[in-house]
Amino acid sequence: MLKCRFYLAKFLILFSSILFPMLSWGIINIGEDIELEGFVKAHNIMKTGARPFNDGELTHQRNTAQLEGKYYFLREGTAFNRFSTGPIEEATFTFLGRAVYDSVYDLRDSYDVLNDRGKEEYKIREAFVDFMMPPFTLRLGRQQVVWGETDNFRALDVINPLDRTWHGTRESWEDIRIPLWMARGIWDIGKIGPFEETFLEVIVIPDDFQTNKVATRYPRPWAFKGIGLQDENANSVLIDNTLYDLNVNVIDSSPEKRELSNVQGGFRFKGIWNDVDFSVNYFYGFSQTPGVKVLSVGLDQFDTFQTTVEVVNPRINVFGVTASYSEEKYTQSVIRLETTITKGIPVSIAAGAPHRADPDGDGFDTAHQSVVMIGLDRPTWIPALNSLRTFFLSTQFFWRRYLDYNNYYQGSFYDVRPAVVNGSVVPDRFVSVNNDKLDQDEFVITFSASTSYGRAGLWKPQFVFAYDPRSTGAYNKIKMEYLYSKSLVFAAEQHFYWRESGDDQGPWGLGSYLGEPGIRRNETVFTATYQF
Repeated sequence: MLKCRFYLAKFLILFSSILFPMLSWGIINIGEDIELEGFVKAHNIMKTGARPFNDGELTHQRNTAQLEGKYYFLREGTAFNRFSTGPIEEATFTFLGRAVYDSVYDLRDSYDVLNDRGKEEYKIREAFVDFMMPPFTLRLGRQQVVWGETDNFRALDVINPLDRTWHGTRESWEDIRIPLWMARGIWDIGKIGPFEETFLEVIVIPDDFQTNKVATRYPRPWAFKGIGLQDENANSVLIDNTLYDLNVNVIDSSPEKRELSNVQGGFRFKGIWNDVDFSVNYFYGFSQTPGVKVLSVGLDQFDTFQTTVEVVNPRINVFGVTASYSEEKYTQSVIRLETTITKGIPVSIAAGAPHRADPDGDGFDTAHQSVVMIGLDRPTWIPALNSLRTFFLSTQFFWRRYLDYNNYYQGSFYDVRPAVVNGSVVPDRFVSVNNDKLDQDEFVITFSASTSYGRAGLWKPQFVFAYDPRSTGAYNKIKMEYLYSKSLVFAAEQHFYWRESGDDQGPWGLGSYLGEPGIRRNETVFTATYQF
């Protein structure tokens, strides 16, 4: 397996290198049936602390080669130019391979403890076959399915889990979604009564459940265990000012593969009604964020605090509606709406909660959660800032609410702290505390602006702002992209995280733990991309 990955990496990088001298950006045709495109990217990130460019620390030097290909093996009812296929008019095979090497693991001695975990990635991310049998289309294989109208934060886009081990959620969703093996069918219906351009999409995931991936081992970049001592694990419990050793036994009860009862699936009905582009969605799956049940706790004969916990991924039901409308008369804007109700969200219950709040006594529950997103997009002329081109302005308002709220609900942010007994710190002993109380109503507001300058719009600045009014946490991104040629693109970015006040961690991780002193993730980013 490792040898196959090695050869895949060599193929992607060598193939891209051979093409560089003779290609400009665009799809490459090999004969009449094969199309290729891809890129090679150098992505360098420096953690800059409270002030940009001060106390810089190189955290990423990620080099990526990606190749995407499509093979038209069936056209006009004939496969491989030889065999008649009856009702199947066209079929294609698509693959997307990615090879990654992060050279910072060879540059920093402090990363040696990671044993190169995160240094390399060689895989076929997507591989699927499309069959076109008008009015039906069927896609089989490893793929991404994207539903919804939101940017930067997810509401209905819940089918594919996310890989947050590399750079949290600060990259394109397309690059960090985890493709799954599934079947996806689309029936192009057309006009039904008052609805136009309608279609029905059905997905079935028979045997591929994966959770969101989060790095937890420091000093790996973007690893997260909670606030406090980021490179330590809790090894003790403090009870009535007495310190005990802690031993945690974990039972993994995540859904097993090859069981028919663990099938996931859903549908989407989409159409246009009176100039409103809408969809109705349903997904039946498993929570990609696990919950933890406490099965037993107590002291053994050796005065060790023994805890047995079970990691579970409960079933979820997601009901969603999206709509977008281009309002030309008053605002000249596109108004977007996305709303979901999800049943089965895992939450923790605070220790010591009364029986009515935790009847099972396992510190675990599932909740009903609603999300509403209202967005507004508008091209706007601002002559004082750009006399030649408009700005694209976009804003979103998210409201997330626990419909069956419990005052004892807790999130997953833990503090790891030195153990203190009788006012004195005990060496090499650490305890964990969960002070992450969930609010019934949670909000986040986003705003972005982008435009272009110069001949043919070669300079493209972008500004992004996100704010959580409850935790007073915020995130800012300032980016400048320069299109040097049709193939070569350079970009420089600065990311800021900050928090005004308070101890509320906030559910979106904006300026809360990312803005804490010593953990702050302010970053300077330089990227060079050669695309073909």
